Amino acid sequence: MRRLIAALLVLLAPSVAHAQRQSALCAAAIRHAEETHPTPPGLLLTIGKVESGRHTEDGGFDPWPWTLNVDGQGYVFPTEEEAVTFTREALARGAQTLDVGCMQVDLLYHPTAFRSLEEAFDPARNADYAARFLVALHDGPARGNWYVAIGLYHSRTPDLAAVYRMAVAAVGAGLPMPGLGPRVGQRFAPVRLALAGGGAVRLNLHRQPARIRRTLTACQIGRILGPYLRSRPAGC
Repeated sequence: MRRLIAALLVLLAPSVAHAQRQSALCAAAIRHAEETHPTPPGLLLTIGKVESGRHTEDGGFDPWPWTLNVDGQGYVFPTEEEAVTFTREALARGAQTLDVGCMQVDLLYHPTAFRSLEEAFDPARNADYAARFLVALHDGPARGNWYVAIGLYHSRTPDLAAVYRMAVAAVGAGLPMPGLGPRVGQRFAPVRLALAGGGAVRLNLHRQPARIRRTLTACQIGRILGPYLRSRPAGC
């Protein structure tokens, strides 16, 4: 048995090392952005974990650079090339919302943020833009309040912003966050719906209120929210 375990560890080592290196790209870029821009220590990294965090093979929970969310469907890829290719195809199909990289910057809401998809996924540029955006929120609509700025990073809808602030607080405290940590090449559990007034809501279809006796699909939720959404959930 010991020999078998040892053999398995040898086989898994390259995969674990790859995951550590990829997550380290985000972490290093985010820390540099925090040092470059006047954000509270550790805040940007916590937001990065909420936005693109995944459970790595070594047991960690870290932001992942090759993450994207297309019209409410989240994906994680092992390499930049695969992520860029998938994103280019999504744009060609007419995606309505497209969040990319360590900090999940929406390319369609921030059309001038990056000069190319490769630049958008670059951890350093992605984190730097997110830091500048967060500071602009703090200095502008949040009126110097970081608590408000955190919510605005996600949505200008008060209830959604409040939920997001709680998520950031939970992750910052080291508490588990349901629905995060998608597997490579598979979809996130939550469904992201773009709101007509700006921002978005991310719903975990597997954790609905107990008073609902049946599980609602993304399409059913989309019909209920109706006029509050900019577009219907993908596939509906």
